[in-house]
Amino acid sequence: MNDDLPIEQRLTASKGLIGLLVAIVATFLLALIVAGVFAAAGDSDTDSHGFQFVATFAGDAALVLAAYFMTTDLGRPTWSTFGFRPFKSSAYGWILVAFVAYLALSAIYTVLVNPPPEDLPEQLGANESVLLAIVTGVFVVVVAPLAEEFFFRGFLFQALRNSFGFVPGAAGSAAIWAGIHFEPDKLVPLFILGIALAMLFRKTDSLWPCIMLHAINNALAFAVTF
Repeated sequence: MNDDLPIEQRLTASKGLIGLLVAIVATFLLALIVAGVFAAAGDSDTDSHGFQFVATFAGDAALVLAAYFMTTDLGRPTWSTFGFRPFKSSAYGWILVAFVAYLALSAIYTVLVNPPPEDLPEQLGANESVLLAIVTGVFVVVVAPLAEEFFFRGFLFQALRNSFGFVPGAAGSAAIWAGIHFEPDKLVPLFILGIALAMLFRKTDSLWPCIMLHAINNALAFAVTF
């Protein structure tokens, strides 16, 4: 492989999938550690809002760290490596196109299947107090889009695309992203959104529009659910 190429162009599918495995194992281990800390503090209820917040945040941190450390043997990764690059104003148009396409296809799926509503805000206690609602909103609209786009588009999609091309890379990263949510009823909409996000990344060559679209979608879903 040409060492003169930027790091993001030297990522491979094997490195991306190993990074995914590392992130999954790290998430599991961190959840066990968090559960142990909460149990030692007298709270052994893994359904508590505190545990859910900390464990979910730890999982997002595991995604970011796994992606970063899996690239270090290729050189010193920068923000640009994962797609944090400036973008043209035309990106806003592509965000609109991607979002409308996703909404249309998702609406068709919803009419045909009628899946249950999103329950993450309820799990985190957003309906119980103003403080929990604010914290949940920040997590859903800011933290989750940043961490998930960093890993699934900025790292995994680029790795799969380099090895297999755009279409398999987009489909593979979208399928994995949808699958790790462990919500069968939302598998198809999340897969569609994952494809839209990969296409947006390709069109704009920047991760920021993907984060914006992801955040907009989460904000609307959170507002409707809440």
